[in-house]
Amino acid sequence: MAPESSERCGYRLEIGLPGQDFPTEPCSRPAWEDYDRCVWHAPVDGKTAGELTAEGEPGDDLDGAYLKEASLVGVDWLAGMSLVGADLTDADVNGVDFSDADLTLATLTSVSAINADFTGANLEGAIFTNADIRRATLVDARLNEAVFTDVHIDDGTVLGQESVYDGGSVRPKLSDDPPLAAAAWTYREFQQIYKENALPGAARDNYNREKDARRRLAWSQADYAPAIKWELSRWVMNYGSSPYRVLLVSLVVIVISAVLFPLTGGIQEVQGDRAITYTVDDPQAVPTWWLGQVLLKSFYFSVITFATLGYGDIQPIGTSARMLAGIETILGSLLSALLVFVLARSVTW
Repeated sequence: MAPESSERCGYRLEIGLPGQDFPTEPCSRPAWEDYDRCVWHAPVDGKTAGELTAEGEPGDDLDGAYLKEASLVGVDWLAGMSLVGADLTDADVNGVDFSDADLTLATLTSVSAINADFTGANLEGAIFTNADIRRATLVDARLNEAVFTDVHIDDGTVLGQESVYDGGSVRPKLSDDPPLAAAAWTYREFQQIYKENALPGAARDNYNREKDARRRLAWSQADYAPAIKWELSRWVMNYGSSPYRVLLVSLVVIVISAVLFPLTGGIQEVQGDRAITYTVDDPQAVPTWWLGQVLLKSFYFSVITFATLGYGDIQPIGTSARMLAGIETILGSLLSALLVFVLARSVTW
């Protein structure tokens, strides 16, 4: 875009996103050397920190800054700056303080940002491709619609335990999405980063956080069908990540069924020519030894019913007991299938 005069930059940021409240005033900095743009907007690769600050303080507005291959190692004067739409392709920003800076829609392709501090920065819509953010800090950074592809991290990279959107007080800047939808996006991106960098435990944790954010979002929007689905997934298998929870739920089903069988008609065992019925009408009126024997037989019957083994040595008596046995058989089949699914999924993390 042509400058307004031969001595002033005149660069105007044009994002191309309707309805976004980005600055539209042209840059009034003096032109740099033989270029018709200021030092921040001149399309020159490899600028240094000294060149960028030779004319004094840069000011707060650096939107659209052209910083390809720039060398800014360790600078601290970019904290809190507005760098909307800035191009930092191949830049060396190791140890740079970007805390509370606005890097919305910035391009950070092949950037080296080792030890960089993005705490509280707005990185919505930013593009991190083949970026090196080892030992960088992104705590409380806004990351809705940010794209992370082939990003390199290590154990020293701090992405934070909880998305800044998760509490609901911070809303996305680039979209009208609810905060929980933005939180789910952030957790999904973190999950991908951790998987690409062989950190399965952290990837699984962020997978669970994403699903939990979607569960709470569904409840908040009164979208009951997916809300109930996520709720069941949470309690039965921790969103598909905990085989121990599936086993615990299975045990609960077996125990509850074992207690109910004697109260809903009982079960009958055939021993030779004799049939013994194990039932309890009033638990307080029967001897303790008989109650223990009934519960033991009922637990055995509940286990083989849940496992769909069907030995045939014990049968439910009465309509209610038979219905209970049918329900337990169905639940046993479903939970067994879920256990196999969760175990297989745990191998892929």
